[in-house]
Amino acid sequence: MSDTRSTTAHARTGRVRIDDRPKHLATRLERGDIAVINVADLDKESAAALVASQPAAILNAQPSLTGRVAAMGPRLIVDAQIPLVDDLGQDIMSLREGQEVTVTGGKVLLEGTVIATGTPVESEDLDIEVADSAPLFAGFEGAIEDYLAKDGATVLRGQDVPELSGLRGRPVLLVTGAPDAAPQLRALARWRSEAAPYVLAVDGGADVALKAHLPLDAVVGDADLMSEKAIRKARSFIVRVGGDGLAPGADRLDRMGVVYSSVPMAGSSLDAAMVVAAHSDASAVITAGVSYGEAELVDAGRALVAPAFFSRLACGSRLIGADAVAATFRPRPRGWTLVLLALVALALMGVALWSTPWGNDLLYPLTSFFSSLMHLAGGAQ
Repeated sequence: MSDTRSTTAHARTGRVRIDDRPKHLATRLERGDIAVINVADLDKESAAALVASQPAAILNAQPSLTGRVAAMGPRLIVDAQIPLVDDLGQDIMSLREGQEVTVTGGKVLLEGTVIATGTPVESEDLDIEVADSAPLFAGFEGAIEDYLAKDGATVLRGQDVPELSGLRGRPVLLVTGAPDAAPQLRALARWRSEAAPYVLAVDGGADVALKAHLPLDAVVGDADLMSEKAIRKARSFIVRVGGDGLAPGADRLDRMGVVYSSVPMAGSSLDAAMVVAAHSDASAVITAGVSYGEAELVDAGRALVAPAFFSRLACGSRLIGADAVAATFRPRPRGWTLVLLALVALALMGVALWSTPWGNDLLYPLTSFFSSLMHLAGGAQ
């Protein structure tokens, strides 16, 4: 890795890593690399994956925030103090993987020559009023009808949805690769030990679960977004097959010789995991690293709104966030705690009896016996 990855506060130098799929790019990024993406309205989940890799800068061929939706990704990057340069044009995607470039302000230089000029994104640029949301939801009813015609039966009736073996009505702990998944798992430590949930990981959540020393009962998602160790540790694997017939990550599983099932549906790996859990007789679906706010739903993009809505509808009242479980869970008293309480209660009863003449007479033989034992022990020494 070059020692000139970062030069000054206003210029960043590093090797470029290019991919129009930010989460896939994040798996190849090293600290100090420069990420090159091609995404309009960068969502929070993709931005979080990039930020976790600590790149020197992020270059976007398109605007990361168009104003059509309140994209939360740019805010996350700016708050992490990572330079973000927008609207560089499609020519930036023609860079070769591994080339070293310098980013200074809105300019991208290759061997001292400016090859692209964009707009540096600052915090004040994000304080904009989002355009009327009507265009986002225009035709949404038609989108729901289209989704029901294609995937509605799969989601709501469970057609062609594989069942999770060994579940048998247990609660499902659904783990994602989101940054807040790990702390939520720590907050659920006592609940996990008592409930013994069925662990279902989604995409990069497989590695999050491994770091938390959880068993991978099943993994749903893209094998390209997780480590080989996580793939090998998974007891079962399910890939999502989209409406275009593509199954992200299936090629890698084929090369590794891993047997897997598939679930045909649009949306994300998280949506597929929720549908699988809902139709596998889960008593509850506890999610770690999943946000349920309206802003997060819209942030994911219009194409994912319908699948996300119906996957949550399939789970119904069984869908519970990890924070809610941690806030309401009251652990059962442990065995040694009950024994200690019993001993304390007996001691208090003994003191109360000893303070009365009747109790004194009742306990006198017992106290005399212990006094004799202590006397004999002292004499033996």
